[in-house]
Amino acid sequence: MPKSEFRQQIEAAIQQKHSSIHPWSDAWVSGRLDHQLLGEWAKQHYHYVSQFPWWCATVYANTQHQDIRHFLVENIMEEEGFVGDDQFPAIKHTDLLLDFAEHCGMNRSEVEQAQSNGELLAGTLGLQSWCFRQSYKPDYEAVAGLLVGLESQVPQIYSRTTPPLIEKYGFTEEEIVFFRLHIVADEEHGERGYEILEQHADTDDKKTACLRAVREAAVMRRSYLDSLYTKFLAPGERAAAAE
Repeated sequence: MPKSEFRQQIEAAIQQKHSSIHPWSDAWVSGRLDHQLLGEWAKQHYHYVSQFPWWCATVYANTQHQDIRHFLVENIMEEEGFVGDDQFPAIKHTDLLLDFAEHCGMNRSEVEQAQSNGELLAGTLGLQSWCFRQSYKPDYEAVAGLLVGLESQVPQIYSRTTPPLIEKYGFTEEEIVFFRLHIVADEEHGERGYEILEQHADTDDKKTACLRAVREAAVMRRSYLDSLYTKFLAPGERAAAAE
């Protein structure tokens, strides 16, 4: 079935600022990171994804549409580890991320306490704040930003960054389940998000709001990666260029 003009506009807006193509992602794919830097990414990422069920629950509490509620509950249940299947048993997704952080050499409790210890980067804090505000927008607009603008990017990002974890960084399949799981889960969530927007963004004003939300989401996700790149990679690359 041909994609609607609205869907094509949303996809184009995301692709213009997609985080799969970014200096941090490029360094990851090329093998220029190491276990310590991957652990630093996991530390920041934990404090984004660990709050995602809360934001979904906020949208749930403020919508009267049963299909949106069902979609959000399904997302929350998966994130919190209440459902699974033969391929990926039920387990809290942030526990898988913490497992990966430990495989990178990080201390689990230090990752969990990074925010209270003042270790979150500006981009991570900005992404958190944007998601919090987005969760209080009208339901269709909240879904556009959180589930489509942000989460629908994940399969494309992880399809690019997951193979190097084995090929270049020496992780095992058991150690990268977090990434394999989200390639599958977020492809399904992203597609369902598009279907909800097609149904509920039924006026020009609503479509405009959704397009604005996905553009902002794409920019915020890149800003989060910008902070990682600026903190951990840019100084060394500037020094190498000066030699």
